[in-house]
Amino acid sequence: MYLSKWLMKSIKNQEQREVKLNIGCGPTGQIKGFDNLDNSPSVLLSRIPVLKMALYKLSIINKHQYKADWSGVIRCDVSRRLPYRNEKVDKIYTSHFLEHIPQKKGVRFLWECHRVLKKDGIMRLVVPDLLWHAERYVEGTKALMEESALPYDRKAHDTFLKTIYGAYLTHKWYGAEHRYMYDFPTLVSILKEIGFKRILKYDYQEGEDEELATYDSRPEDSLHLEFLK
Repeated sequence: MYLSKWLMKSIKNQEQREVKLNIGCGPTGQIKGFDNLDNSPSVLLSRIPVLKMALYKLSIINKHQYKADWSGVIRCDVSRRLPYRNEKVDKIYTSHFLEHIPQKKGVRFLWECHRVLKKDGIMRLVVPDLLWHAERYVEGTKALMEESALPYDRKAHDTFLKTIYGAYLTHKWYGAEHRYMYDFPTLVSILKEIGFKRILKYDYQEGEDEELATYDSRPEDSLHLEFLK
């Protein structure tokens, strides 16, 4: 009932305000003035403080989960559909979210972003860069093999596999595990097929839209893209 009321209010308000989305925000990535969307069950749990307290006392959720503030987050499965009308959204920001959903759902999500964006609306997409992680795996493994001292360790190997293949190794289909990984050529190919234009790669906290760029938070391993509808 809460979500349906929010949807009705949001659809009405879309005609009266600048609509900016922050997708996959988690409890700490909320942005003031944006619609902060996330599909975590913790959003629903935050609406029932008594149940949340009980789960914490029973050690079903940990202290970090108990303290997390989801009060400003709208629960929504964006891999299915964004609750916005066609061409009603001005800006979209999403950081380190896309890799947590399967590839087909990821493409569907990007199609949805294209649908809801206004003409010339802008989106900033931040994901872990597969090329960056692959280069560190190669560098680390080669350096290890050049060492004369044994035994070898498996740090480079395990870090790389967990990063690109985490959900399949742990069999956890939720949370922090990665379901897919992207590099720049792959994303450009997908985005062009959807119909996005002027797809550009930027450095950390740099971009055409200065507001969106300021929300970047992971400078080392991230791929930062901006593109227009």
